[in-house]
Amino acid sequence: MSNVDRLLEGALDIHVHCAPDSRVERRGSAIDMALQARDMGMRGMVLKSHEYPTHPVAYTASQAVPDITLIGGIALDFEVGGLNAAAVESSAKMGSRVVWMPTYSAQADRQHKGLEGGIYLLDDAGGLVPEVCAILEQIKAHDMVLATGHISTKESMVLVEEARNMGIGRVVVTHGTTMAFWTGMTLEDMKTLASMGAYIEHCLHVMMPLTYRLAPRELVDTIMAIGTENCIVSTDFGQDFHPMPAEGLRMGIATLLQAGMEEVEVGMLVKDNPSRLLGL
Repeated sequence: MSNVDRLLEGALDIHVHCAPDSRVERRGSAIDMALQARDMGMRGMVLKSHEYPTHPVAYTASQAVPDITLIGGIALDFEVGGLNAAAVESSAKMGSRVVWMPTYSAQADRQHKGLEGGIYLLDDAGGLVPEVCAILEQIKAHDMVLATGHISTKESMVLVEEARNMGIGRVVVTHGTTMAFWTGMTLEDMKTLASMGAYIEHCLHVMMPLTYRLAPRELVDTIMAIGTENCIVSTDFGQDFHPMPAEGLRMGIATLLQAGMEEVEVGMLVKDNPSRLLGL
């Protein structure tokens, strides 16, 4: 077994998109992706959708593909009622583990695309709107993971600070290096959020030819500056022009090693830290 395959064995990808999807063509179904991930030795995957809660899909796919952990979550976009604490509670009671703040429905995401409107988490005084506070209560009560989604850096700062003040112990900044291209999140912003106790997620998606072509060495330098103990590497794969997630993660592990990372550091990014985030 190569060192790359050994690092993939037991890895956990916290950001995977599967079919069906109402917006784009996806690379395969949850079962397709789970089969490959299991056969390549991965520990598990978190399924994400911008349109619907994914735990029922994860639950059903787990029956078809045993011996791999599939986890669902909910993104608080317009399709589920936006900042909907009742949807979070219902999803949690089914076994969902991750709550993403708005993604495609976030005001910051829509502004990046030249669109108007969208969900904004802060009130006129700069604090969180009551709906967000109700959602944080549900996240805390069910020991879920809070993920920032596609909100602005300002919103992320306020959100993460309040989450930590409330005692929420599982927080991740969604694809921080991608947000650098979307909302201008800086390295210093990521370091500040990490100092508050959040993991900073870096998706391999950001390096791909049809996205932002971030140089692998630049990604490594960013992770090292933040601290590998504060970061997670996932794929954000599932697009029809990218590899299947498990193969994509293997490719990413090999790329990080070629760009100068030590094996123990890569293992922390794809195994240890995501497992701690999810409480596995």
